[in-house]
Amino acid sequence: MATVFMKWLETRPGDYDRGIQLLTLGKIQHIKETIANDYIREGMRVLEIGCGTGALTEMIAQRGAIVTAIDASPRMLDEAEYRIKRAGLEERVSLEYVDATLIAERFPPASFDLIISTLVFSELPLDELRFVLEACRKLLRPEGRLLIADEVLPAGFIARLLYYLVRLPLALLTWLITRTTTHTLRGFESTLARTGFRTQAAASYLGGSLVLYESVPVSGEEVEPVLPPTVIGVLRHRVSLRNLLLDFWLLFFRIIPPYPKVRTGLYAVGHPHSGSPVLVTGNFDLTVRRLTRALDGRVDAWLLVADSAGINVWCGAGGGYFTAEKVIAALKTSHLDQVVDHHTLILPQLCANGVDGWRIRKETGWGAHWGPVRAEDIPAYLAHKRQKTDEMRWVTFPLKDRLEMVTVTMGFYGLFILLPVFLFWRHMFWPITFSMLGLSYFYAIVHPWLPGRDGLYKSIPLTAISLAGLFAYHASLNPLSAQQLFHWAIGLTGLSVFSAAELQGMSPLMRGEQANWGREAMIGLMLGAIYWLIPLAVGWR
Repeated sequence: MATVFMKWLETRPGDYDRGIQLLTLGKIQHIKETIANDYIREGMRVLEIGCGTGALTEMIAQRGAIVTAIDASPRMLDEAEYRIKRAGLEERVSLEYVDATLIAERFPPASFDLIISTLVFSELPLDELRFVLEACRKLLRPEGRLLIADEVLPAGFIARLLYYLVRLPLALLTWLITRTTTHTLRGFESTLARTGFRTQAAASYLGGSLVLYESVPVSGEEVEPVLPPTVIGVLRHRVSLRNLLLDFWLLFFRIIPPYPKVRTGLYAVGHPHSGSPVLVTGNFDLTVRRLTRALDGRVDAWLLVADSAGINVWCGAGGGYFTAEKVIAALKTSHLDQVVDHHTLILPQLCANGVDGWRIRKETGWGAHWGPVRAEDIPAYLAHKRQKTDEMRWVTFPLKDRLEMVTVTMGFYGLFILLPVFLFWRHMFWPITFSMLGLSYFYAIVHPWLPGRDGLYKSIPLTAISLAGLFAYHASLNPLSAQQLFHWAIGLTGLSVFSAAELQGMSPLMRGEQANWGREAMIGLMLGAIYWLIPLAVGWR
């Protein structure tokens, strides 16, 4: 449960140690003291992966170790540097801005007596986790040790039930604050064994959910045999109850984390060989399953699933979650060069807004080619030797997709708008619900024909249409009082602006809805002022 708040706490390094202490009920401090007191000797060389604010770094340096401490957060390193200077330990500590996946390139083999990591490995995708463990094995001296303290899924039904009862509220709160979440380590001892370590649990806290592992590298013949690290499994299109239930959930609440993810790494579709094409995608479960459905039985290919934070490739690339760095990391950690005899990657065209293909080529030597927009066009694209027709290039937004995305968006906004209305203004629940649904789905239908390339501009004719409908209802079906007509006009204007401006993010042809938030707020304040001042001016109560 401690790592649930990692992302939030990392933005506030001054509160980091205090927050982690609270979340682990002080047990992380016990683990750090155990490491410093039981494993540190004068003059030993130590690598700390993910040093954070340098609390453990300071403790082990004070006991005589020569410490190289790395972290991928500049803010954390700034805090650690201040701590180390304050303690006068600059000569014993080297702080470096390094991602964990790069340690084998940054440091020479067999250069450390001890490698330490606390609350880091649970943040890594499995392929990166294994890659970093393999790097740790290379960096340790023959008698060296690896100490990892992290959050794991406890054994036993009761322990797991209690764990989830505590963790789920924390995960929800984390998402509300940061729009992110984390995961626990599963089968970690087996992963350690398969990457060349013999392991024992040196300490265990919080019902077995916070564990300190002590691992030593073993000889090559003792390493458990594993499948080639480049191939996780074979993907097939299947219709199952789980997938149907998942699709139903994603139809309404796709925007709400935790996003269903596929394990990152290399997969086979069909019966690929060393010359088969390599397709790249993100690890959003729905994306992988729809891509598999389009390929299974039609194409023999390798599918390289990179970490996109469980977000589709278009939104992930636009939001900075699916990047060239993520593709490069997947390429390296999957050992793809051991499987295929070419250096060609085929990426989704819709991720070109955030993935730098030239950087992939420059840093890896692998060529990045942009595939067709739609997954169902990939077989034809491959059959014609990666030649795209104009139809494969054009981004369209047909009615089916518009209706699907409105449903997804309405599921999200329904929780945040309609739930408070139901709780506090129950008499307005059904009118507002029908108005939101009617305007949103009407907007989806007429979207291509409304003038403008921005949601706010499209909201002008949408508002005019909704007000025309209101006055037609007033004139022909149910005459309203002037006050009722005024209230409905203000409400429909606000809903029209909100629907058009917010739902523009669903379209691949328009920029994200965040661009309109400032102007939406101004329009909302203006409507609120009108709603307040007009009744005062005319004497309505």
